[in-house]
Amino acid sequence: MTQSPHPAPAGPVGAGPAARSTARRGIGRRHLLAGAGIAGTALTAAACSGGQSIGGAEAPPAAAEPFSGTYDGPDVTITFWNGFTGGDGPYMKQLVAEFTEANPAITVEQSSLEWPDLYSKVVTATDAGSGPDVAAMHLDQLASFAARGTIVPLDDLTESLGLTASDFTPAVWQGGVFQDRRYGIPLDMFTIAQYWSTPMLASAGLESGPATAEEFAAATTALQGAGVAAPFWISPDNWQIFVSLLGQFGGSLYSEDLTTVTFGDEAGVKALTWMRDLVESGVSPSDATDLATAFKNGSSAIIHELLWLINDIEDTADGMEYGIGPFPMIGDAPGVFANSHHFALTKQADADEDRGQAARMFISWMSENSATWAGSGNIPARASARQDVVFTEGRQAPLAADDVLESFLFLQQVPGSREIAADSYQRAVSRAVLGEEEPEAALAAAVTTAQEMLDRNRELYGI
Repeated sequence: MTQSPHPAPAGPVGAGPAARSTARRGIGRRHLLAGAGIAGTALTAAACSGGQSIGGAEAPPAAAEPFSGTYDGPDVTITFWNGFTGGDGPYMKQLVAEFTEANPAITVEQSSLEWPDLYSKVVTATDAGSGPDVAAMHLDQLASFAARGTIVPLDDLTESLGLTASDFTPAVWQGGVFQDRRYGIPLDMFTIAQYWSTPMLASAGLESGPATAEEFAAATTALQGAGVAAPFWISPDNWQIFVSLLGQFGGSLYSEDLTTVTFGDEAGVKALTWMRDLVESGVSPSDATDLATAFKNGSSAIIHELLWLINDIEDTADGMEYGIGPFPMIGDAPGVFANSHHFALTKQADADEDRGQAARMFISWMSENSATWAGSGNIPARASARQDVVFTEGRQAPLAADDVLESFLFLQQVPGSREIAADSYQRAVSRAVLGEEEPEAALAAAVTTAQEMLDRNRELYGI
């Protein structure tokens, strides 16, 4: 796959549009913000209690032997923590069961926690030897836990298996790297999709969702003409839309070297102004919150939401007639927010050679056999899994076309990035969409806050 010619936001790492608990409502919105603060606080406290920067943590023990690609040691038990507590949970349990059947010498003790709880507990639990050997983590969290020394490099695993970017996609593969070391093996990808009510669009003479800014404006006008008062709902929590539009207009969250906050420039103002204009023009209500409910009950004809909504509709609005497609190109080039769940190995696993090797075997097998995971609503990261009928017949399959995958904008590896985001640009998006502050002013204040936090975190993490 070729790299997109359009620069991804740095804060997205990307080659370049576009479950319930990945990107289920909580993670895509308020729980994700809670997780940002909890994880950031936990890591900061850990550093302060040690009287040193996080980056100065003692290096974890190295595995005694390079991973061979198989496990032939004695019976062993490994622990696996993840945040798959919603509709995606059964699919992960099924995968783990299939792994243990194929690898009877390895017992997996799986614990599913809410993501904020996982991120707040994993540091202290691992330090005490009572945490997981393997943890599922969001791509944008890897840097924070790598800098702390909680998770360890997986270069030996990828080298022994010969894994490269071509086995996944270049952007999601590169997203698992921090300071030139690999800390994550990607399981999946998720993004914002465009959902539309087929009957409501048909009533306005439309066959499918809009693909460009011009088509979007024409569609919302036609829908209002057909009697849909507010055809597209946008929420003050829709920061992923801001990140998408920022990239489309040629902007970035951070400079390429990750030392300077840049989302308050012209591209950021254009992105946030487009969002605010939807409210001011009456296309969206001013107090929109629960977009999924509005879409399912017919209040909104089109929404932009994460992939958890696919299974939610199946569970709560079975039979609903709707379409799904990539996020439209509103700006100058394609681009859409994306994130990913990665498997990470903790330093606890390498305290014991057999456990460390078994944990690597688990990660390797789960990646290679991840087609089952498509049932969660996510997009398998492994290219071979995306060819499996389990995925190709799924509702999210249109989001895995090559041109769509090339426009995915993954958040870059900035330690403490979620804490920064929650206190800066996510707050600016909320204030601007609610009409509490003009987009340019909201972003300017957010840039000041973000730069202060970025500088402090660079010192804290020793980078």
